[in-house]
Amino acid sequence: MHKFMFIFVILFSMTTLAGAPQDLCQVSSKSSRLARDQRDESRMNCLKQKKAQISVPQCLKIAKTMEYSNNAEDARLLCLYDLGQQPTLKECFTISKNMEYADSGDEVRWECLRRFNKSITVKQCERIAKDMSYPANTQRAEIYCAQELQ
Repeated sequence: MHKFMFIFVILFSMTTLAGAPQDLCQVSSKSSRLARDQRDESRMNCLKQKKAQISVPQCLKIAKTMEYSNNAEDARLLCLYDLGQQPTLKECFTISKNMEYADSGDEVRWECLRRFNKSITVKQCERIAKDMSYPANTQRAEIYCAQELQ
C-alpha cells in the first residue's frame, strides 16, 4: 500500500511540475488577499523567473491576465525581448497586434522589421508599415520597405 501511495505522489508531482500552461503564473483575485498591483507584480515576477522556459503563446497568455494595461504592455514587451526562445516572424506580428499603446505598438513593429529584414517579404513589410500607429512611422516604414528590402 505504501508503494502505491509513493508512486501516486510521484506521478502527481510530475504532472504538476509539467504544469498546465494555462495555470502558469496565475494569481487568483478571489483567494489572494493581494491588491491588483500586487497581483500583477507577482505575475510579472513569475514571468521573469520562467522566461527561459516559456513560449511566446504562454507569455502572451500570462500578459493577458494582467489587471493593469501598463503591466500587460510591459509583459508583452518581455515576450518580445527577453524569452529564451525568441519569437518567430508570425509571433512577432502577434505581439505587435496585442499591444495596446501606440508608442509600444510601433516599437514592436519596428523591432519586427529589424529582426526579420533578411527574411520578410516586401508585402509583409508594407503591411507592418500600414499598421503603424503614427503617420510619421508609417512613412518611415514605407521608405524602409522600399529601400532596405530590395
